[in-house]
Amino acid sequence: MTAPAPAPPGFPDVPLPAQVLQDARAGVQRRASRLMTALSVLAVLSGLGVLALGVLADLGWKMLQQFLALPGLASELNLPSTQNFSDLLPGWVLPVLVALSLLATGIQIWAILRARATLGAIRDQTLNPSADHAEALIAAARTVRPWVVLGQWTPIIWTVFTLLWLPFTFALVNRLDPAGSGTPGSEPFLTLFVLLSTVIQSLPAIVLTWLILAALRRWLDAVVARAQGGMAPVTPVSRSVEGWLLFVLIVLLVGTVSLVIGAVPLVLLPAVFGTLAASDPDFSDLASVGITAANLKMIFAWLAVLFVFSGAVYGLLTTMMAWSRGLAANVATVLDAPLARPPAAMNDWTAVPNTQDLWKGPVTVVPPRN
Repeated sequence: MTAPAPAPPGFPDVPLPAQVLQDARAGVQRRASRLMTALSVLAVLSGLGVLALGVLADLGWKMLQQFLALPGLASELNLPSTQNFSDLLPGWVLPVLVALSLLATGIQIWAILRARATLGAIRDQTLNPSADHAEALIAAARTVRPWVVLGQWTPIIWTVFTLLWLPFTFALVNRLDPAGSGTPGSEPFLTLFVLLSTVIQSLPAIVLTWLILAALRRWLDAVVARAQGGMAPVTPVSRSVEGWLLFVLIVLLVGTVSLVIGAVPLVLLPAVFGTLAASDPDFSDLASVGITAANLKMIFAWLAVLFVFSGAVYGLLTTMMAWSRGLAANVATVLDAPLARPPAAMNDWTAVPNTQDLWKGPVTVVPPRN
């Protein structure tokens, strides 16, 4: 009796149980709807996040100017007493930073909405394949795929931008403290050390982002190929995506816990500053320029809110990664269910029916040849 030929890698076992296929179709509908809702919420949170960062940046800038206006601090930093800290920066820096922040937020919201439309197209084509749904999926993927490729290059572009920004940072430090800079032989070494540190710290993010988005791009290409009439299985690509999404899920979960824990000291610091204000006479110098315990409490409260807000966003992203893993598996199950298992290789004797095992039966003794 021969054993059935094993299915080639990537093809589902046939026949697929009806309950498994029904659960996969229900999973596609449920998880796609949840992800589309989460992406809408994420787009709203992106707009609120840039507003919160703007408020905190404005408060921090004012507090920094007041701090540098303290008596005796300008002489310690070798600054003229009449010089404003804003005079050290070119006038175009703040408008350019604001414009870039708004532009980046607008692009991010638009990309989130396009990803939402692509998920809807994948859901419709998977559950109800038709020419219209296939055309909508192909159009959505044609828009999203270049952004996925851009996402692979984004960490590299950001690292290069950071390296180009470092000379400007060093120039600003030199203007703040001219006496402390310019030590013979120390500045080139420090510059080289900072450049190498930046590259080494950015390298893991560059590699991981490239691999994760490459797996996601291959999965999207496989789904689109099936919509175009291809017969290649989606399951092998889906398994790769599921593994990377699990890795991202764990990283986001750790980040969520870290942000929530980091908000606790920010809530306790105002009480510490209140105690210092009551016991340290030097704290009155800070109070003369508006840096009081009440103001510090407000600043740290805003920072705590920002940490909690970031933790909520990380928690949402973590949940989305879990839903995405399930969606990738469900889509692969539904799309690969109708695929016929190809015939096994003819050199596999177990795949040939009614093949006699030559090692069984009576032993035949062959007489020696003369």
